[in-house]
Amino acid sequence: MRNLLTFARKRQTTRGMVDVNQVVRETLALRHYEQQVNNVTTIDALAAGLPSVFADPHQLKQVLLNLIINGEQAMLAANGRGTLIVRTWYDLDADSVVIEITDDGPGVPEDVQTKIFDPFFTTKEVGKGTGLGLTVAYAIIEEHGGLLTVSSDQGATFRVALPAGTADLRPAATATTNAGNDVGAGSTALVVEDEAALGTAVAEALADVGFTVDRAGDGEEALERVKEKPYDLIICDLKMPRLDGKAFYRTIAVTHPALARRIVFVTGDVAGTDAEGFLEDSGCRWLAKPFRLRDLLAIAREVVE
Repeated sequence: MRNLLTFARKRQTTRGMVDVNQVVRETLALRHYEQQVNNVTTIDALAAGLPSVFADPHQLKQVLLNLIINGEQAMLAANGRGTLIVRTWYDLDADSVVIEITDDGPGVPEDVQTKIFDPFFTTKEVGKGTGLGLTVAYAIIEEHGGLLTVSSDQGATFRVALPAGTADLRPAATATTNAGNDVGAGSTALVVEDEAALGTAVAEALADVGFTVDRAGDGEEALERVKEKPYDLIICDLKMPRLDGKAFYRTIAVTHPALARRIVFVTGDVAGTDAEGFLEDSGCRWLAKPFRLRDLLAIAREVVE
């Protein structure tokens, strides 16, 4: 590890105060085309008002690219598609800025988690990688005074924690991050999504702003949910197994016409497809994947107000 630490140290020539969210956006932009081609959806939940960190933005981008590409490869190998969720927030207790990258791939076994940052350790086939990527990433973050960790529940989660530039820390940062937390207070929402990671991210974002949230994996399950209780908001994918979003909407438009106006669709490609005409005819609000969770929350506010 010492040689790798020396490598990271030698490259530290452009450190300064860095906007973490800006680095994340630039890194995601580099992967946008490849993700679109390979059917990978990225959802970002970047907290507002973060303090800057003292870092080399190029090295930080190198680390994030490594983590993102690893996640993409794991998801594509396992499922041929996937959802990547990128979050940032300020950890007040540790005075650090956290970047979290979660994929919905097969995850990292517990015995592998303890070795994954070791030099030359790899789970890839011979000829598919040197095993140095995560080791170098770990060394870079360590040299920045931070910490890179991995956990695995549903998929894999890599978390980068970097010391906040305390001189730049604004006392209002936490309040800014939590602004509007009463958007869904007293309201109920149903998230209809067959991609588990994306459904979880959307449900958690809605819960964070006060909604009581239920989940459904497809249109048929969603219809059963609607029979059981009323909802103030429904976030619904268009393409799903068994009963898709269009069929779900048409049923709701007959049985619960007032609720039909509270459906927000999320979908992939729209232009030039049947979905374009459907969305125009229905008059429903919609967001194209990938989307930002804050944009979804803005639409949710419009629906329930």
